[in-house]
Amino acid sequence: MTWKAFHWVWRLAAPLYIGMPPSGALNRTRLAVPARAVWGAVTAEVSRSGAADSFPDYGQVGESIARDCRFTYLFPAEKRDGRLRVWMPCYEGPTGLQWRCHEGAENPLPDREFRHRLLSTRPGTAITPETDSASEATLRETECLNPWWRDSGGQGGPGPVLLSGYVFVNNDDLEKRLKTTDILFVGGDTRYGLGKIRRTEWRELSGNEHVFGKEAHLNGTHPEIQSEVVWGHGALEDSHSETLEPKGVRELFAGWDKDRRQRGTLVWAPGSVMKESVKWKITGFGTWEFAQAG
Repeated sequence: MTWKAFHWVWRLAAPLYIGMPPSGALNRTRLAVPARAVWGAVTAEVSRSGAADSFPDYGQVGESIARDCRFTYLFPAEKRDGRLRVWMPCYEGPTGLQWRCHEGAENPLPDREFRHRLLSTRPGTAITPETDSASEATLRETECLNPWWRDSGGQGGPGPVLLSGYVFVNNDDLEKRLKTTDILFVGGDTRYGLGKIRRTEWRELSGNEHVFGKEAHLNGTHPEIQSEVVWGHGALEDSHSETLEPKGVRELFAGWDKDRRQRGTLVWAPGSVMKESVKWKITGFGTWEFAQAG
């Protein structure tokens, strides 16, 4: 099986919320869009656009996309001097999580400083129907990715927030559908105006099969990426963890598949670093699974 690889870039047209475990009254957001969220947004758009007057067949379309497409996570990016700068997470020794600018000379930013450049919060509360007033103890704030960077790193006025990632396809009809999909609604609270993104770039990787600067292998059952850093949620067996000595954060990764909840598994969060380069395969729902060491 041979996969075609494409690089696509999206621009935030509205604040974006990608949920993660909250902290008190703060609904926190991820800074990268998981591939499963991209799969869900693409499934919704392709299903609705092809349904005509009938009800969209989300289940069948979603299974087809999971079988014939693979997505990487979407990472924050910005344009500087006409070049795309993609910010990637990486755990570095005692300093913890840092964000490095891929293909840029900028110094890495600590997670807290990077979040300050990118995030804002939106207040909200539940309403009591009887009194049309705020319900007791329901005041909360929701973190969101801003459509504009808070600053431009000394490059003049603030620029738009972009999201950069890759998609792999082995179905010609689905490739045509993706090429014509230029608007998606991704993440949470899309009914309240959040999560709208517009595609600004679509480019096939021809003769330069590198994903985020790492070598990609496209002739197997799954696309594979050779990297010592995992830029998805990476699944490792305990025996492999002992050998590779990963450094980073482990998360309990779960979700819903149609009408049933998936069993949660402990995985390594994006940015976790292995002792040596690893070949990772990208699954239908975007997780990275260990394929081969070295």
